[in-house]
Amino acid sequence: MRRVFASLLLVLAPFSNAWSISVADLPAQLQSCMGSHACVVDTSGPVASIGTMEAYRFYDNLSGLPTVGYALRYSLLTPSGAYDNNTLASPYAGEVWLTLQDSYDLIGGANQVTVYTDTVTPMPGNLLNDSNGLDIDIDLTNTALLSGHGFVNSGLDLNNNVSYQGNMDLQSDFGGSALLFCVAEGCGAGAVLNLLYLKYLDAGNGTAILVFNPGDTRALLYQLTSAYDEAPSNGGFDYRQSYYVAAVPVPAAFWLFMSGLAMLGGCLRRFRD
Repeated sequence: MRRVFASLLLVLAPFSNAWSISVADLPAQLQSCMGSHACVVDTSGPVASIGTMEAYRFYDNLSGLPTVGYALRYSLLTPSGAYDNNTLASPYAGEVWLTLQDSYDLIGGANQVTVYTDTVTPMPGNLLNDSNGLDIDIDLTNTALLSGHGFVNSGLDLNNNVSYQGNMDLQSDFGGSALLFCVAEGCGAGAVLNLLYLKYLDAGNGTAILVFNPGDTRALLYQLTSAYDEAPSNGGFDYRQSYYVAAVPVPAAFWLFMSGLAMLGGCLRRFRD
């Protein structure tokens, strides 16, 4: 019944089957999954296309209790890239993929999505305690899932106390958290995930149902940070990997500044005349 309800809701989403992709276009983990017949991505065409996102039907765990959902391909836009102390060190191109279910049970409170970045060029470095950091399982709390926004920060404060806050967890291939473990005060690691163009609705029966959200105005899809709060000469650093899939809104102050310049230019022309 839940699947039928989800399908009915998807009628409201814009869709297109005008183009297809190949298995080689998928992240390596999904290619492997399909090769072992453990999952299926319908590469015949997207069932929804919004902005830079294409949504392909995805079926996982075929030999057990299959789950139904989507493999989402997000094309990257400027200013995506690797940052070193707020300076863009390496621009990113390509795509980020997500896999997620079209509905989740809200009873357990751990709702898993997976982020894949091995289709990004150049290949991102590993800022995580993980085998390669390119495909990460993320557990979202109910709050994160329903709000479409998850974050996590961990580190050591100035008293060497462990600080951990957020509404999601990154799972390492080695077990436990994928965030880097801090060994010095002032160090930290974090992550942000925005479910862009998506919205989970509480159906009122303990289930969250996915609908597409064309009105989403956010730009940042996924971000990882690793930082050490010291001067660079003392070994300090601030590394970030930021993945943007929509144009970054220009602050209102910028337009105010530009209008001020235009008025100043007009005044100067009248003065010269």
